[in-house]
Amino acid sequence: MKRSIHALLLIATSSIFFVACSSNAPKESQMIPKDAMFVVSLDPNTLKEKLQNGGISIDTILMKAYQKDSTKPEDQQKIADLRNTSGINWESKIHFFNYAQKEDKTANIMNVLFGIKDSAAFNQYLTKLDWADKKTISKEKDFQYLPLGDNNILAWNDEQGLIMFYEDKVKPYYDTVNMRFVIPEKKNQSKAILSEITRLFSQKESASMASVKAFGKMFKTKAEGYLFASSGGTLATLSGMPLQLPKLEELVSNNYTSATLAFEEGKIIAKSVTFTNPLLSSILKKYAGPTVNTDLIKSFPSQNINAIVMASFNPAIFGGVLKELEVEGIVNEFLKKSGVSATELYGAIKGDIAVVVSDLGISMPEPQSKNDELSLVLKKPLGKLIINVPAGNPANFRKLMDKIAEQGFISKKGTEYKSADLFGQMGIYMVANDQGIIIASDSITYTQYKMNTAKATINNEALQYFKGKSTVMYFDVANTLNGFTKDPSAGYYNSLFTAKSTIKDIMGSSENFSDNSISSVLEINMVNKEQNSLVTLVSLLTNIAVDTRAIAKREKELEEKLLPASIPTVIRAN
Repeated sequence: MKRSIHALLLIATSSIFFVACSSNAPKESQMIPKDAMFVVSLDPNTLKEKLQNGGISIDTILMKAYQKDSTKPEDQQKIADLRNTSGINWESKIHFFNYAQKEDKTANIMNVLFGIKDSAAFNQYLTKLDWADKKTISKEKDFQYLPLGDNNILAWNDEQGLIMFYEDKVKPYYDTVNMRFVIPEKKNQSKAILSEITRLFSQKESASMASVKAFGKMFKTKAEGYLFASSGGTLATLSGMPLQLPKLEELVSNNYTSATLAFEEGKIIAKSVTFTNPLLSSILKKYAGPTVNTDLIKSFPSQNINAIVMASFNPAIFGGVLKELEVEGIVNEFLKKSGVSATELYGAIKGDIAVVVSDLGISMPEPQSKNDELSLVLKKPLGKLIINVPAGNPANFRKLMDKIAEQGFISKKGTEYKSADLFGQMGIYMVANDQGIIIASDSITYTQYKMNTAKATINNEALQYFKGKSTVMYFDVANTLNGFTKDPSAGYYNSLFTAKSTIKDIMGSSENFSDNSISSVLEINMVNKEQNSLVTLVSLLTNIAVDTRAIAKREKELEEKLLPASIPTVIRAN
């Protein structure tokens, strides 16, 4: 009896251990290669539940999207067949991912991975579909496939379907003998595409995302969407560089970012965590930066702020990276001709950056003040801008600015540096001194900002949100769209008007490095705080879809009037 109890306890303990250690990654992630640059995963079932709880169904969305639409009944039936009789499992996760082809460094491969509920129904659905130059369905050991075009293919087995987009751009090169550019012939990529499809359907778990702990851990959090980015794909790109830097691979490899997307009441929240490797972690820990300085934006001369971006970092981190990569000497040798060392270059700034934009919009001309038809239709964009970059070491800063002045970009007057003719022609107004660099949209905005007498009207919720963060972003969506919805003749006027009353603002931030990771948050706040944000967003997107089709229809009708069908195609195309 005791042996039986001990055996049961051992089995129970082992079961708990294996459950605790098992990956939370979806089963189908075994088809996603470990070196994928990014993976975006959506949960249609959770999204559908959120919509249903908000009183909206997919049928309701489609009915609204078809309003004032010229979509033919047979086209609407195709959408219905895709939903109901295609054999696709619309309750399983859909994954979008890309990776670089290992042998061909220029090839980029995009993929859509989805579930199949009934493979026989899926085969029958594909057989009924008809289009020009349609190929026949072929069968391999682990899957069936159907070429969709020269660079696209659809493959599937009993459980999963995969659409692959294989992009390998043909790059022109210069023929030095004949002194002309040559465009190589386009490669036949069918073999390479089939080889990649075969690899994904047969790869072992150890070669897939299912073996990456950070990827599986992400799915422990219940959400409607997930994003996972890896630095592994970057290594393939860097390997093609002519100059290979020591320890670059160690610095870049095994860095992961995972993020979740959740639709809550009145807001959309995206939370992300970046996990860094030991080498990068040691650098980030050693050169940890301060938090953003909100004093840089408080005296902005406007009560109508559209956007704010601020960042704060320790400039010495650049030197730390150069030292770890063992290239500090090479960089200094390169900068030797300029007369500025790497230390003086990054030491010239304090590490604070503040960007503020306000009063964006379109100015409508006054008819009585215009003299011709052109001036009546001319609309001039408006806006104010301030970019403030405080100085670091005064001596380093002056030395750097002197070198820039020698190149003619700026002019030196006493202890100040101002934008010269070259910057002036680019519409840049800049003033620099021992306090730092300020770039403004115009001299009046600069003067008002420097007087420090104005007090900007900034969302108090945003200011509280900024505290203790290393980078922040704020975008007042409603206020900004208000400046662009004054012209009813605009094609997307209805959509812009709806968006203005739908989305309030967007706020984003990231923390300083801590516990071998960096945490970030992005919030999209809705005007309606009581309704689920997905329901609110879908209503907006369907309005945009209706506007888009209405505009396309008007453009097509206008084209038919100007260029009737009787005109030859060659003339119409040109």
